[in-house]
Amino acid sequence: MEERRVDPASRLESWADGVVADLDAQEDVDRALLHALGARPSLREETAARMADAVRAAALGLGPPGCAVAAGVSERLLTAWQEHDPTFAAAMAAAATMARARGPVPGATLNATALRVLLTAMRGGALHGPAAALVGMSGRAFYRLRRERPEVGALVAAARRARPKKADRRKRPKYEQHYRLVRIDDPDGAARVAQVPPEQAHSGPV
Repeated sequence: MEERRVDPASRLESWADGVVADLDAQEDVDRALLHALGARPSLREETAARMADAVRAAALGLGPPGCAVAAGVSERLLTAWQEHDPTFAAAMAAAATMARARGPVPGATLNATALRVLLTAMRGGALHGPAAALVGMSGRAFYRLRRERPEVGALVAAARRARPKKADRRKRPKYEQHYRLVRIDDPDGAARVAQVPPEQAHSGPV
């Protein structure tokens, strides 16, 4: 039987589609682990996790817009968190200081976190230039990287294919669109379950 050959371009496209589809894999894993524990998502825990994502992004050299995308929240909300939570603000400042002290790796243009942020933004509808700006890269440098690294070009194409339909592009970002069932911890230690939009759910400090 004649063996069917796979076109390298098709293989690359398939690989890129798989990577983009897995951008939210960690959240899916976290939900599965909570389900295994018989628990519902906690607003306090989820907010803390998103804050940690923002701090990690800052430690890897991303600015506020990129950190917001990495955390899955709006830049306005990220700013509000820092204004209302001095501990989080101090962590973000320390992470940014650490990133500046360490400096970029010689010859590196992006790290994995920056590329994830860029692809997430493009999947959400961001154009080439604004997406590159999120990670501190010029549009021209981003075009050059795509030419030099076919894998990056394939990932960008996959992110564009994964965009919402044209009619949905004017809607709010993914993290602001849907209501979710979360456990809200009251100050007196009690817990209640509520259905809230994520942007409202993340509006206060943990």
